[in-house]
Amino acid sequence: MSKFMRYSVLLALPLLLITTGCASKKQTKKEISGLQAQVAALTDEVVRLDQSLQEARGGSAGSASVAQPSPVAYASAGSGPMYRTPSGFEVPAMDIQRALKNAGYYQGTVDGKIGAQSEAAIKAFQKDNDLEADGICGRNTWAKLKAHLSSSVK
Repeated sequence: MSKFMRYSVLLALPLLLITTGCASKKQTKKEISGLQAQVAALTDEVVRLDQSLQEARGGSAGSASVAQPSPVAYASAGSGPMYRTPSGFEVPAMDIQRALKNAGYYQGTVDGKIGAQSEAAIKAFQKDNDLEADGICGRNTWAKLKAHLSSSVK
């Protein structure tokens, strides 16, 4: 192989890698954006279906939730009200309050009603545990919070 051919290959190879790498990154970003749009659409659909279910059961998902939509829905279970996020994650609401109380973040009554005081406690717990402080007890928050479920009150 001549010297010219070697230099041509050595120059062309990195150029080829750079060019194809950028196209690949653009394609990956497009795919991620598409998946995020699908997740958002599915989340909206789950929330809509949950509200319809609550209305069909005679719940209070009517005008109050339209005026101020909540990201969390509730359903009754044998152990009390269930706390459900738009993604479909569920945990008993009383367990959340009990764990927050045991961890020292909640001073209210453990009644299974996640209101402003419970949401503030969730946010404080999330902030102290390097989680997104959105006040919603999703999978990541519950993974850390459930360790306090059986511990004693601090």
